Amino acid sequence: MVKTKNNVIKLDDIDIKILKIINEDVRTSYRQISRSLDVSVGTVHNRIDKMVKIGVIKKFSPVLDHEKLGFVLTTIIGVRVKGEKLKSWEEKTMYNKNIVGIYDVTGEYDAILIAKFRNTNELNGFIKELLKNPIIERTYTQTVLEVIKEDMGSSNIL
Repeated sequence: MVKTKNNVIKLDDIDIKILKIINEDVRTSYRQISRSLDVSVGTVHNRIDKMVKIGVIKKFSPVLDHEKLGFVLTTIIGVRVKGEKLKSWEEKTMYNKNIVGIYDVTGEYDAILIAKFRNTNELNGFIKELLKNPIIERTYTQTVLEVIKEDMGSSNIL
């Protein structure tokens, strides 16, 4: 693992293989990983520890099935915010329990929200509450009909 001059982390084959294994099942023990890759347990521990310290691995967490928990409605919401208020609005909004992603974007809208709701009544209440804020100029909401792929933590990109 090497940090380049533009702060991009360059991973070697062992690091990538470790990431793919723990991405598949974060509960895989260091011993199992070491056997799979034919390296020592200490090597696995040190490499994972280093990837955590430099921020390649942000956290270890379960991947939830939101639908099984009753959140059957996924929405994509474009939000247009007045003036320079975008950052402060995002910092407050990101703590809303229904929002799973906020992105600053180019184009007609300033931000895109990805949010999950139990039903259209929850979505309706969320949008109406959002529009009460005087710095929100406009929203545009799309409802996801079918999730084809949703894997934000994927190591397959490596």
